[in-house]
Amino acid sequence: MLAINSNISLRFKIKVIARVVYLSVLSIRVGVERTRLVMAVGIACVVASSSIALGDASSNSVSLDSVTISTGESELAETLPLNQLPRVLSINLCADQLVMLLADDDQIAALSTLSRDSAGSYFHERAASFAQADKRAEDILPRGPDVVLTGPYTSRYTLSLLEELDLRVEPLKIADSFESMLGNIETVGAVVHQKERADELVQSLRLKMAAIKRRVKQFDDSTSADGQSAPRAAVYDPNGYTVGHRTVRGEAMSIAGWHNIALDKGIEDYGVLKLEDLIKLAPQALVESPYSKDTYSRGQAVTRHPALRQAGLNPLIISLPSNQTICAGPWIIDVIEQLFTARELL
Repeated sequence: MLAINSNISLRFKIKVIARVVYLSVLSIRVGVERTRLVMAVGIACVVASSSIALGDASSNSVSLDSVTISTGESELAETLPLNQLPRVLSINLCADQLVMLLADDDQIAALSTLSRDSAGSYFHERAASFAQADKRAEDILPRGPDVVLTGPYTSRYTLSLLEELDLRVEPLKIADSFESMLGNIETVGAVVHQKERADELVQSLRLKMAAIKRRVKQFDDSTSADGQSAPRAAVYDPNGYTVGHRTVRGEAMSIAGWHNIALDKGIEDYGVLKLEDLIKLAPQALVESPYSKDTYSRGQAVTRHPALRQAGLNPLIISLPSNQTICAGPWIIDVIEQLFTARELL
């Protein structure tokens, strides 16, 4: 049974009941969406009504005059007190990481069901301290968040239901560069009202990036004096999946001083390199990121294909943890460090 969070404000509960009145008059719904709507508002009604009945009237009192009950399209009026930080719920793996970085613990209503997955979540151990929420509206509503962080692939039905219940929804974009990753940090910092914390983190990351760029430049200057060009490498994920310079990993390779052979094939963001491409372009290193350690599929085994050896190639295999490559975050500095260290070993 779903546990009801005791931190849900009475204002929110009344707001949900008011919105249910509006939703009940909507007559045009289709299949699954209608079923999920009924389930969501039903749970919300039970939670709200039972909590109002059992709650402490002295500590949870609220004036009905402060809540706008409407059956039209206008939003319900509700604002947080100036000294109250918003409670946030994330249903996106990458948003989970930034929420754990920036929000106070008591601000986190719940994280996504992937937040504890060690292969995908950088902060999987810390995530064990927080509740998990499914992407369904009927799982989100009883937790009473002030804001829900989503990703670009969240179901439109879920988004529609949350918006109809006047829950604030903030989508997080997929970061495709260091700068866009910093932008996501600033976005989440603003959402959770921790702007100063976010600004400090961004400044720290800029300083670390500047430092590693100086190291790479010094190394480049010394190798170019010897007539050496940038070593060739490629990201080579299962089935030849690769990335170009318009991605975080592609940018990291470039910063670390590698020439990404995906560019030679005209791949700017995402694409595929065939085994024949590897043999022809002869990379000195292949960058892989197996989802779980020591669990290689046949698609991943291509990096060890005998055809590479028969062609006289013996590329260095650079293995990056998958929880540093699935989502963009401050650990991109560690990724660049690993790529640069591998380059120094050539």
